[in-house]
Parts: sequence; C-alpha cells; structure tokens
Amino acid sequence: MDKLSEILKKDLVISLVDVVKLLRNDKAVYRLVEKGELTKVEPNGLGYFCLPGVEEGSAHFAIIRKYYPQCIISGKTALSLYGMSLDYIGKIDVDISNKTSLGNELLNVHRVVESKITNVEERSFEDKGIDFKIKIYSPERCLFEAYKYYKGLDSFFYSLKQYKKKYLNKSSPGDQFDTLMKINKKIGREILDLLMMGD
Repeated sequence: MDKLSEILKKDLVISLVDVVKLLRNDKAVYRLVEKGELTKVEPNGLGYFCLPGVEEGSAHFAIIRKYYPQCIISGKTALSLYGMSLDYIGKIDVDISNKTSLGNELLNVHRVVESKITNVEERSFEDKGIDFKIKIYSPERCLFEAYKYYKGLDSFFYSLKQYKKKYLNKSSPGDQFDTLMKINKKIGREILDLLMMGD
C-alpha cells in the first residue's frame, strides 16, 4: 500500500489497470475498497480509484490531467471554472485534435482543427477544489467559447462582465486586446467593442 499511497498523494487517482499492475491482482484492489482504504471514483464503471475523502470533482480533473494529457478543458466547463458562467458542470468539456479520437463517460469531447487549439494555459482553481494545474484555454480564449455557446443570450453578457471584473487588466489592456484580435479578427472585434462599452 506504501507505493500506492505515494502515487495517490502525488496524482490523486489511479486506473484499475495501473493499480492491478502494482498489487498483482484485482481482488487485492477490491479488498482495499471493502476495507475503506481505497474509493472508486464515481460514476461507477469509470475504472479509477482514489483515497477516501478526495472530492469527486477533483478526482475527475485529476484523471484528465494524468490519463488524458492531450485534452484541453474548454467550452462551458472552462467558463464555469473561470467564474464566467453559472452553468453546472456535468460532463467535462474538452477539446482534442480532430486527428485523434476519444470516448469516455466523464468527457464531452469536441474534436477541433489543431490550428484552433490556441491560447492554452496550465492553471489551478483552488476555489473549485483543483489545487493542481490543468490544461485550459486562457480567459481571453474563453470569451470565444462564450460567444459560441451564448451569443445573444444574457449568459454572454454575464461572461463579458465577469471577464472584465476578474481578468481584464484595466490600466493596460493592450496585450489582452491584441490576443483577442489574433484569435479571430472578426469575432475579436465584436467582443472588444462589447468589452469597451460601459457596464
């Protein structure tokens, strides 16, 4: 259990395949679950385990970080983590290159042209229970996610308002504005015009 505890303290999660390699058989794994020393990550059937007390949401993002490093947190999930949306996170939105494929109970997978996967950062979200770094679009790139999902809705203006409040460098916004224009000139201009309007 020492080696397993070490891995779980570092990574938070381990797959059934990896834990069986470590403990030699799956019976040993399920004995630890019965004893309460190991917990299955819900939903059941995902095939991952963590230490008792690890929050489900944290475990889900830890699975992505460790086992799906090609995934970028995107869409409504990214907006929610940044506090730019009030949507509840169900399945986690991720973007991957359209040259690859991936299916999983946990993920809402969006296959995207590789050149569109830009402005990716590694960030933690302690206030959301994610105290390790995950790959996610930048707040600027997330404004385009808001445009895609919410254009014309109150939710879009909420995203813009939260971005201005939490992420916009009001005294020197030049770099952020340049980034918006580099991502997509036409939509970037629309977003910029709205950001420059009063509250």
